[in-house]
Amino acid sequence: MNVRLTKEQKIKVLNSVDIYFVMQQILLRENKIRRNQEHFWVVGLDNKNKVLFIELIGLGAVNRVNANPPDVFRMAIYKLAVKVILVHNHPSGSVDTSKGDHEFTDRMQRWAS
Repeated sequence: MNVRLTKEQKIKVLNSVDIYFVMQQILLRENKIRRNQEHFWVVGLDNKNKVLFIELIGLGAVNRVNANPPDVFRMAIYKLAVKVILVHNHPSGSVDTSKGDHEFTDRMQRWAS
């Protein structure tokens, strides 16, 4: 699902706080997206770190979501992103990363190399 971004959301990303605020707005705005499930999003950036797109790649269960590397990187290539930021939520509200989060990140990094 491609998210329609406002002009204010097509920001230059300087740090994780910038992405946090944009994603928080999107999750609150998209009422039809089930908030009690984990979501996996890809944020594409141009060469100046400006947001090009935000795409929902997967919906999971309350405590996990899966996304295949080809789906993640295909979208970035198709939309001409120079950089990507991978985002997922924890419906529980916990900000602690799980072992699964680390394994998933490692898998994505291996694919990107």
